[in-house]
Formats: sequence, C-alpha cells, structure tokens
Amino acid sequence: MKKYISIAIVVLLVLGVGYFLFEISPQEQQQTESSRENFDLSQVKPASQPRALSEDDHILGNPSAKNTFISYEDYQCPACAATADMLKQIPSAFPDTKLVFRYFPLTQIHKNAVVSIYAAEAAGAQGKYWEMHDALFKFQNDWSGLADPADYFAGLAKNIGVANLDQFKSDILEKKFKTRVEKDLVDAYSLNLPGTPSVFFNGNPIKLDTLDNMKKEAERYLIK
Repeated sequence: MKKYISIAIVVLLVLGVGYFLFEISPQEQQQTESSRENFDLSQVKPASQPRALSEDDHILGNPSAKNTFISYEDYQCPACAATADMLKQIPSAFPDTKLVFRYFPLTQIHKNAVVSIYAAEAAGAQGKYWEMHDALFKFQNDWSGLADPADYFAGLAKNIGVANLDQFKSDILEKKFKTRVEKDLVDAYSLNLPGTPSVFFNGNPIKLDTLDNMKKEAERYLIK
C-alpha cells in the first residue's frame, strides 16, 4: 500500500505542481542563454502581452480563429510533456480558438532543450512539425539524458516520415533555426515568464489547469 501511495504522490507532483518545479530567475536564465548559445537578447523590453502572431508561428487549429491560446514551453520539461495531449485539445475545446506553440528552453536545467527545438524545426521544414512535436514529448525520457541526442532525433525523424534525413541532420548541426528560437526567447523574457509551461488566452495570462477550469477562466476574455 505504501508503494502505491508513493507512486500517486509522484504523479500528482508532476501533474499538479510541475509548473512550479521549473520556475527559475529570468535574469539567471537570460545569462545562461547568452553564454551557452550566444543568443542576441538585446531586444528584450518589458511587455504586458505576447508579440503579435507571425508566419513562422506554429499554429494548431484554424489560423483565422478569433481567439488565440499561446503556450510557452520546453521540450525537455516534464510538466510540458505531462500536459501536451491536453493542450492539443484546445482548438476543439475552446470556442473559435487556435493554439500557438512557442519556445522557452530552460537551458540552465535542461541541456538538450535547445537542440530538441532545432529537431522540431528541422522536421517542420519538411512538413513534419507536429509529428516531431508529439514524438519529442512522448519519448522525452529517452533523449533527455543523452550527451548528444542528434542520432536519436534522426531516428525519430525517420519514424515519423521525414524524407531527407541528411538535410534534417544538417539543419540541426548548423543551428539553422537559432534565430527562430531567439525570437521566442526575447518574447518570453520580455513577458518575464516564471517558467514552463506559461500560457496566455487572448493576451492574458491564465493558470494551466484542467480544460474545464481554463475555459471558465478564459470566458471573460473570449471574443465572440
């Protein structure tokens, strides 16, 4: 009995308070990003809402939907993985709503956070973004601790049908999508986000909870 109680407690910690387990100082995170990947964060300025949508945003659902749900996430974050399937239900659960997925890699605690984003983007360049998105979360435990997950990501890419694996590998190695990640980091730091996942509905921060509870909270911001 004690064994099952312990397992239940662990599950609740991941699902219920996982968000807070990945809360770090934005200043500390920003210093780490600058030194590890040499991202240009000179454009960081305080903001009250996420930046406007652009062509390179990853959108699930009808791009023309009136309402916008934005989630800032880290592929190596267990809390993000635990809520990934639920969040993908947003476009059908919320009235006239699209889901936008943006990046906030916490590299101080997740060494493979950025390279996993590069893998998602490299797959996306060949029309397989959401397939890789799902695979990265599904198999997170398999690649999180690898010293170099590039080959593992190539295996995932092959399994989801990425046609040109050489190009996929090259895009990751050459950090082809570094500017794309940089753009989301600037946005995340400008919003002074505490950790991942951080979510917004029509520009307003809301608590990540069950779909029903989020719908209730979002009702006051709903565009009809």
